[in-house]
Amino acid sequence: MSVALWVIAVASAAWWLLQLSAALRTVHSVPRIAPDRGAWSPPDDVTVSVICPARNEADELEAAMRTRLSDPAPWLEFIAVNDRSTDATGEIFDALAAKDDRLTVVHLTDCPEGWLGKVHAQCRGIDAATGEWFVFSDADTHVEPGMVAGALAHLHDERADVLGLLPRIVDGPWLLRAALPAMMRMLIGALRLWEANDDAKDRVMGVGAFNLVSRSALDRAGGMDALRMEVADDVGLAHIVREAGGRARLASAPEGVWIRWYRTVGDLLRGTEKGVAKAGSRGKLVFGLSIAWVLLVCELAPFTLWWFWPATPAIVALIVGGLAIIVSLRLAVGCRLPVLWSLLPPLSTLCAAMLSIRAVVLALCRGGIRWKGDAHTLKAARDGERVQL
Repeated sequence: MSVALWVIAVASAAWWLLQLSAALRTVHSVPRIAPDRGAWSPPDDVTVSVICPARNEADELEAAMRTRLSDPAPWLEFIAVNDRSTDATGEIFDALAAKDDRLTVVHLTDCPEGWLGKVHAQCRGIDAATGEWFVFSDADTHVEPGMVAGALAHLHDERADVLGLLPRIVDGPWLLRAALPAMMRMLIGALRLWEANDDAKDRVMGVGAFNLVSRSALDRAGGMDALRMEVADDVGLAHIVREAGGRARLASAPEGVWIRWYRTVGDLLRGTEKGVAKAGSRGKLVFGLSIAWVLLVCELAPFTLWWFWPATPAIVALIVGGLAIIVSLRLAVGCRLPVLWSLLPPLSTLCAAMLSIRAVVLALCRGGIRWKGDAHTLKAARDGERVQL
């Protein structure tokens, strides 16, 4: 028993030290930028197109779009794409367009085979856009006045072609707030976010809430057609631009970009299902599920081994437990995450694990994923993949 306790304690300590290193490197390597209306202005007759696809987003859509449209910049145009919505999304877009001539609405009634609905909607948004730069942004995201100008200034300072902005996540159901600290740690580790701004590394990051890209860079990369079946279309955008010789950058913008991500528990449960497509085949899903159980033991060990006090592994576990709380709090401060749940990493981990395991089991049973009302097989998602985690 003592040997097993030592193995678990040491493995857990190594796991949490790796997470501490990842958290510190990410927080220090991803700059924070703020809205600044005077930071950038385009040459004459140059337009920036903000493209917002939406499907059944009526509950948050109007408030978010009003936040965007409150930006008075005359060089902004807004392209709203109603992707086969069955709620009031289309009507809300039309009503807003009637009051602001910068807003153009595109209504879609179908999605071609071999396309994800969101990517197809973004592609149709490009068809209606006239800008030299595109901002791809989920329609339920709030973008404060001056944020596009601030992002463009940062993009030009960095001599970059594509820029993703991490948003602040506000409100949401209790399960999301509980799982978010652990989900952020998982995201940082899976995508190695600390490498996103390092041109010597092969990692890039895009953000669905706010992805800024130049038209010329996207054209060189093959346009959204290159991502027609890419579930991680936001990361995929940065990936294809980088592949085509462009430069990708990542920043955070908690004061200028924010979102009520998954407004209900049902939305959260359905939303987490799409990420499973990145695992690929059923065999990889089963393998990933097995690895997840090992990591879950490492995550929870600091908060369970103390039952074996006064054994030395229990003392190690208590120290590592303190380290785990430090990691969670550092990320909470740097990424504006819920502080309360960051103080309770074991509960956050259990909530995130429940969501992940549920998504994997459903994908195994269905042989695919369901996203935004559409069903896609694991093979179709794998064949269209441009981003590997």
